This record gives sequence, C-alpha cells and structure tokens, in this order.
Amino acid sequence: MAEFFFSVPGAVTVIGLGILLLSQRGGARRATRTPQLRPEDQVRRVMQIVVSFLILGAGLWVLLSGRYGAEAMHWAAGATGTVMGYWLK
Repeated sequence: MAEFFFSVPGAVTVIGLGILLLSQRGGARRATRTPQLRPEDQVRRVMQIVVSFLILGAGLWVLLSGRYGAEAMHWAAGATGTVMGYWLK
C-alpha cells in the first residue's frame, strides 16, 4: 500500500481529498438561495469541481490500470466513493 501513496495518482488523491475537506470548513450554508454567487463562492465551486475530477481521475486510474495491488485498489475505490458521496449528499 505504501507504493500507492508514493505514486502520482496516490499523491493527487491525498492532496485532492485534503483540499476538498478544507474547502468545507468555510462555514454554514444559508437557507435562502441568492440568484448570484459571490466571487469567493464561485471560486469555491470551481475548486470543488476541479479537485473532484482530480480525485476521480486518480482513483479511476488506479482501479482501471491494474498496476497496483489490492490494498491500493481498495483505497482508490474508497476515495472514488467519497467523492461520489460528497456530490450526492
């Protein structure tokens, strides 16, 4: 499993998950929806999408390439599932 964390997909996944978690610390969401997003909310939304694609890309690479062991594939499946759960909440 250690070889996964020292590979490019592993590093991208770990960094992406960290950014995704840190972006959620921004505070409570408002109950009312405004028609126009503030600039900082727009940046947050774009970053959430970009980071999600990076994590999904790295996770799917590990899952579909067949170069990594079973432990790395389990971890990649968990990271992919975490991103999917984040967007489906």
